Amino acid sequence: MTNKYFYLILALLAHTSVAGAQDSLGTHITYDVTAETAVGTGDYTAFQLATNRHHALGTRSNTAYLRGAVNIEHVFNKNWKLSGAVDAIGSLHADHKVYLQQCYVNLSWKSFFLEAGSREQPQVVRDNLLSSGSFVKGTNAKPIPQVHVGTNGFWTVPFTKKWVQINFDFGYGKFLDNHFHERQFNEGNNARYTKGAYYHQKHLYIRSNPDKPVFVMVGIEHAVQFGGTMYKYENGELVAKKKPANLKAFWRAILPTGDSQYFENEAMEDWVYGNHIGVMTYQIGWNINQDHQVQAYLDNPFEDGSGVRKGNGWDGLWGLQYTNKTAGRQYVRGAVFEYFQSTNQSGPIHWDGGDYPEPIRSQIKDKVTGVDEYYNHSFYDGYAYYGMTPGNALIPSPIYNKDGYLAYRDNRIKAWHLGVNGEITDRLSYLVKGSYREGWGTYYTPLQPKHHSFDAMFQGTYQLGPWQFSAAYAFDKGNIYGDCSTFNFKINFHGKIL
Repeated sequence: MTNKYFYLILALLAHTSVAGAQDSLGTHITYDVTAETAVGTGDYTAFQLATNRHHALGTRSNTAYLRGAVNIEHVFNKNWKLSGAVDAIGSLHADHKVYLQQCYVNLSWKSFFLEAGSREQPQVVRDNLLSSGSFVKGTNAKPIPQVHVGTNGFWTVPFTKKWVQINFDFGYGKFLDNHFHERQFNEGNNARYTKGAYYHQKHLYIRSNPDKPVFVMVGIEHAVQFGGTMYKYENGELVAKKKPANLKAFWRAILPTGDSQYFENEAMEDWVYGNHIGVMTYQIGWNINQDHQVQAYLDNPFEDGSGVRKGNGWDGLWGLQYTNKTAGRQYVRGAVFEYFQSTNQSGPIHWDGGDYPEPIRSQIKDKVTGVDEYYNHSFYDGYAYYGMTPGNALIPSPIYNKDGYLAYRDNRIKAWHLGVNGEITDRLSYLVKGSYREGWGTYYTPLQPKHHSFDAMFQGTYQLGPWQFSAAYAFDKGNIYGDCSTFNFKINFHGKIL
């Protein structure tokens, strides 16, 4: 985030605290101080400790950080609220040393909001603690700074007798990991790199009343990388190729469109403008009684029309989720079992007449849009932020490529994931997660033999007033991350200023 935006957000937060000081009932200022370390053996911090945590803990082994955040909220009346936060992390032996993890301002009116900045967003429909994560908008990468509007949770549509609820978000942002791409390009095994890319995201979920015995939900998430400049060597010289970031480019990012003359224009990547990633969700829930709920879901990934038409076979995140809403201590508070597959990708063949000049083009009558290459792209390398996928972490992120390669090397996988949490005492809770995966590489570069990994984590958390203490042990076995064994310790203090 540039300095001018940082100072603007600080000024807004300062104004909020001063204006609200006249009425302490309407203003709340809190702070959090966190220290965490991960020590062990192996090349990396064990997978389950480092993933789906907004990339706060480094992926390198034997790492630690100190984190401080100030949160401000001012309630004007029952409808209007202004809030924001500044959250900084200083790390040792980590992927990044000192940086702003969060810095944002949020204006809310009733069930709607307008927000600017970078903020750790929870997943919309997947369990933040137990799930392996959404295919598009998960919790694995650092938050991408953006300006967006949406609903605070699900909003009940008027005049539907509380039967219909929606959750939506729409925004534009900017990738700020230019230095990371430049460093990986100079030090790693890359033919190109892109910097200055823009970000567009949106989602829409529609569900029936979740308090009824049976309820259903459908929805879509969509993200796009667009704009930016790609650099690559041609005949020994570094050549730049820039994509527009004007109003027309922002409009094109909303729905996938392309250049029908992409071959003639020497822009094969403009078959569709930008790198589009999406997922369609189908979910059904059953309230066994007022305290126990079971849900089943499918998150179907897509990169183009073949995935939308479910031409990708069994690809997707297939899940079962149990939720225990009973008050007080519960030995099992929740459980998730998921099967994730990304091997089909609409088949191993892409055959399109537009990829060839005339007269060959007019002679090609058939069209096969396979090789979806989940997350990868010929211009933007891959859908990643500081090397971590913002989507499902079961597909190994580029940051784990030891040669610095910026794209995904293993996006055709099958994986099984289990997560369980609960309370042992009124103060002591636990979390257990484990995954097993097999990977076949990509269609263009298959792995032989296939790679595999078993990863597990056992964590206990003790709450004592404003203090929270947690200890965990996690390990990896296999040839994806290697054999890693990590002990993790974390202390957090939550304080109130006003």
